[in-house]
Amino acid sequence: MNTPLPSLRPLRVRDWMQREPLTTASDTLVSEAKRLMSEHRLHALPVVDDGRLRGLVTRANLLRMGHFVLRTQNADEFAFFVTRLKVKDVMLRRPATVDADDTMEDCLARGRELRVGQFPVLEGGRLVGVISANEIFQLAAHCVAASHAAEAPPCPADLRAK
Repeated sequence: MNTPLPSLRPLRVRDWMQREPLTTASDTLVSEAKRLMSEHRLHALPVVDDGRLRGLVTRANLLRMGHFVLRTQNADEFAFFVTRLKVKDVMLRRPATVDADDTMEDCLARGRELRVGQFPVLEGGRLVGVISANEIFQLAAHCVAASHAAEAPPCPADLRAK
């Protein structure tokens, strides 16, 4: 039997985001960005110049680019890829973002709509964090755990078991 849930404070992106994310500049070599992402186990790296978000470089676009270069088996293209190709040449320009004060429910809906697994988080136009599938998974785990507790789960309605 389903009982109505009491009104709860909506969960905000700021409560779940990764704060002070690692960033890179647009003139960084792709090979360096790839190293940073591998070393820090990141799926996306915000591109920031002069304090403003300029783009997003993702593991997926770096893998596609690397696969293309390896497939051509051209030494000149490989040398260019390693020594001269910059993040600004491969980054996603004007990536979809969310605001730190958005609800997690809105963030989830936007991610589902755009089929995006991570968002740079802005506050007043400045990058303040990143929210990705990892944090969303943590939220889902939190909701599942809360649903087994005596209290109603403080999670978006579409995450609750039906």
